[in-house]
Amino acid sequence: MTTDDARAKLRTAMALHTAGEIDVAVEVAREVLASDPYYGEAWAYLGNTLVGRKRQFADGLDALERAVLLCADDAAMWYTLGWCREFVANSLAHPKGGRVIASDQPVADDADTLYAKAKVAMLRALTLDPEPGLKGDIEDILDVIANATGEPWQIEEISDDEPSGESPEETTPGT
Repeated sequence: MTTDDARAKLRTAMALHTAGEIDVAVEVAREVLASDPYYGEAWAYLGNTLVGRKRQFADGLDALERAVLLCADDAAMWYTLGWCREFVANSLAHPKGGRVIASDQPVADDADTLYAKAKVAMLRALTLDPEPGLKGDIEDILDVIANATGEPWQIEEISDDEPSGESPEETTPGT
């Protein structure tokens, strides 16, 4: 599959997603990644969809971590990873109806650890000179995390514990 073919197929997955065909969209995204495991945007789409729409938290976060490995200088990738980590942390800390939804895929980290990792991803995104609208969104999520944890954020808190662009293994989460 050429790069243009992969992009076209990912756009098809996104159109299916918009039409409410989430399961089919996920399968199409996995097909794209099977033919091009180094397509960071496809990993980001898959991860975001698995976390936000399918509640397959572990597989989704794994996919997003691959995306930032492949696109380490992309503020939007780091934002998406941070947003999804915060989403999972919030789902664990404040489960609907007072209990974790049985169909949620479990993750190894607890809510506090996920909030801390979300903060690191968002701070990393800020260092990558995001466009103004994205910068505001990043700062908003950092404020949400600060409110959830009671810990304010500062740009100087950047950690070297996040991926920096090494090559990912050639596997697709959840397959």
